[in-house]
Amino acid sequence: MKIVNTVSRDEEHADVSKDHKGIYWRLLFLNLVVLWTYHSLMSAQNYYIKYFPTSRLEFWGTVLAGSVMLFCHIGQLFGFYKYGFTKRIIPGFLGYIIIGILVMSWKNPIILLIAFGTVGALNTLTESPVYAISGLFPIGSFTQAVQVGNAIAGFLNVSINTILRLIVLLVHSHIDQDQLSFFLFMSVGILLSFLAIYVYYQLIHIPSIQIRIQQQMIAFKQTKHDDVVDLHLIRNELSYWQLTKILKPHLFVQFYTLFITLLLWPGIPCNASKHGWFQYGGHLWWCSPFVIGTFNLGDLVGRIVAIKIYQYFSTKILFIASILRTFFVLIIIFRHGIDNIFLLLLITLLGFTNGLLATVAFMYRPSAIVGVNNYEKAAYLMASALYFGIASGSIVAASLSSSHVLE
Repeated sequence: MKIVNTVSRDEEHADVSKDHKGIYWRLLFLNLVVLWTYHSLMSAQNYYIKYFPTSRLEFWGTVLAGSVMLFCHIGQLFGFYKYGFTKRIIPGFLGYIIIGILVMSWKNPIILLIAFGTVGALNTLTESPVYAISGLFPIGSFTQAVQVGNAIAGFLNVSINTILRLIVLLVHSHIDQDQLSFFLFMSVGILLSFLAIYVYYQLIHIPSIQIRIQQQMIAFKQTKHDDVVDLHLIRNELSYWQLTKILKPHLFVQFYTLFITLLLWPGIPCNASKHGWFQYGGHLWWCSPFVIGTFNLGDLVGRIVAIKIYQYFSTKILFIASILRTFFVLIIIFRHGIDNIFLLLLITLLGFTNGLLATVAFMYRPSAIVGVNNYEKAAYLMASALYFGIASGSIVAASLSSSHVLE
């Protein structure tokens, strides 16, 4: 048995406030990059419709990505997370680079399905540690930064896609605008992934981050080698079951919010009946940018305002609000009969409530959970609920589609 020197008590009280801005924006950027490839695949609906009209990639791609996210994240919960952040995040960003090259090299629906599944695995490998880093602190703003990064990736993706298509249309070019947009986003994703590796190393060398990661890794080594360590930021470790009992209402809100969202979006409204302009000249613009873009806009606004109003959401209010989102299921019943503009307003509201409730639930910091070790495990649990919601919602949506219920 040996004594391991670690950080001093003075370092325990490192001034997080002076590092706040640097941590916030780096976490936001990292998750923007993490979700860039996923959103690039999600927003390329016109590309799929044009080249693979019978593949139903808008359903099956989402199912594959969501399912792989869930199963890979479960694998992380049982010990893999103890390998630290760098051994997961860096291979993840390198993986995005490889996927970008792959989908631009071969135009094939099977390759795209493989890309969806692989991106699901890479998202888990990279996003879970990003959430865990944001969860090392007893404040919710860093978690909100991660959430906003997610939404910005989606909103920028569909906005740039729309601008490119408009430019091609205005100059009367014969360039394939859908393929151009898809390849451009994948190329940008490759460049962003290289930049994200640099930003990540900047993040982990910020003093208040470095202290917490150092203590957490030393605690893992202590367990393995029976070292005696004086760790000031580590507390008696709670089991996942104990943490689940503390977080259960917020875990449910996280799960159910994403379940309703992925049940209804993007496949169901993308296949709704078109009326007026959308039925004729605008039919190629319906799914992307309108269905994808209105949701992403609402989602972004919801995640941004969460930091201003989260303190007004008690556990009860949060729970009731998530249950009320069940009424959005009426979109399935009335999608062919209601006006397209009204449907887009519903999709915007679906996005806003998704962003708001998912972010507020993730920002919750109960007083019963203390210590960076327990903060990190709580973040992994919340991410599990998120991935479970994505997987189950998309699976139900695809099942309804394959059984012709949605025709």
